[in-house]
Amino acid sequence: MNKEKIISALSAIAITTIIAFGAAKLSTDIYALYGSGIFIFSPFVCGFIAVWIYNRKGHKELGESMFVSFLTGCVSLLAFLAFGFEGLICLVMAFPVVVPFFMLGGLGGFYVSRAVGKRIHNDLIALIFAALIPLFMGFESLERNEPRIRTSVTSVKIDAPIERVWNEVIAFSEIEEPKELLFRLGIAYPISARIEGEGVGAIRYCNFSTGSFVEPITHWEPNRKLAFDVLEQPHPMKEISPFKGLHPPHLDWAVRSIKGQFVLMHDEEGHVVLEGTTWFFAKMEPEPYWSWLTDKMIHMIHSRVLNHIKISAESENEEDSLEGRIESTQSRMNADSRG
Repeated sequence: MNKEKIISALSAIAITTIIAFGAAKLSTDIYALYGSGIFIFSPFVCGFIAVWIYNRKGHKELGESMFVSFLTGCVSLLAFLAFGFEGLICLVMAFPVVVPFFMLGGLGGFYVSRAVGKRIHNDLIALIFAALIPLFMGFESLERNEPRIRTSVTSVKIDAPIERVWNEVIAFSEIEEPKELLFRLGIAYPISARIEGEGVGAIRYCNFSTGSFVEPITHWEPNRKLAFDVLEQPHPMKEISPFKGLHPPHLDWAVRSIKGQFVLMHDEEGHVVLEGTTWFFAKMEPEPYWSWLTDKMIHMIHSRVLNHIKISAESENEEDSLEGRIESTQSRMNADSRG
């Protein structure tokens, strides 16, 4: 790559990263919005502008232009980390959405610059695109819709009396440290649960690594169903960042649990089937992607709790069985000694 291409590429990356950072701050600080503007429209426009700058002093190859748009997307995300705008976990999650739109915009910028030809016309198009970013975000902030409530369901079979499973459901003991990589990197995970009171109106506290869910009980049917609302919830993660105590705004409101329940039933083989359900929403765009990601994390959280309940209930079952065998052996020994 010659000197002119290197300078053009560096200029494209630097200028576009500044635009991307400014657009992100505008969306989150002014509009309090993690919408299509920050994850789709501005990456597309920034990719377009990056390739326009790269090709401004002479048409380059498509492959080179696409590589510049890819690098621009990556450097922009790294700048968010370096300047304390976001943490590493959220940026990794955003990468599959943001960077492809940088490249899609770069593809558009490449072909538009080829089709238009005159530099002044290309400059005008790029400036119009950049001006559309705040306008798009402004219109998006005016058309906020109620988030779609989704459900996440996980179940497990347990070989233990249903009464014992119920006791574990309403308040389970401390769970061992997680082995899952996402939990170890900072995603919040359940530790234990306790309950104050009994029946409808009791308060259950599900303790996580970042705080506690406060869960007023709305349905109490022993050995059958426990349902609750979520009055308060802790932060969904501890961000990895060079800045201690980084707290992006979306940690407070973007992903919320609404309510949850546990249902106990018997299957045809006599095992207890324990089913956990969480109702939640992800107030971020593209909503299907963030909801899918949130659903996967909730499944991991469900599995951690349900498997702990299974192990605890079944281990007590084994202890009872062992005690029974010991008592039976002692009874036979006593009978033999009397005989």
